[in-house]
Amino acid sequence: TYSVSQNYPNPFNPITSISYEIPKESFVTISVYNLLGQKVADLVSNLHQAGYHNVMWNSMDASGKPLSSGVYIYTIQADDFRAVKKMVLTK
Repeated sequence: TYSVSQNYPNPFNPITSISYEIPKESFVTISVYNLLGQKVADLVSNLHQAGYHNVMWNSMDASGKPLSSGVYIYTIQADDFRAVKKMVLTK
């Protein structure tokens, strides 16, 4: 079964971890958005084997600049599975 855990720690500064499980080989994407709906980072965008996976995020945007404190949304997509969760960056 597909699953995604709440990031840990949450709130975080400056690094957090997102864990997820996929039941079969799948193309996985994990993206981070600000509350305006703008994509600020792509954490994962590739083929993964079935099983348990973990990705770390250092609160940097796609160009390597640190993001400001606030609420961010992360999405995970694999095949027909999609999940959305919130995380809080504190400075």
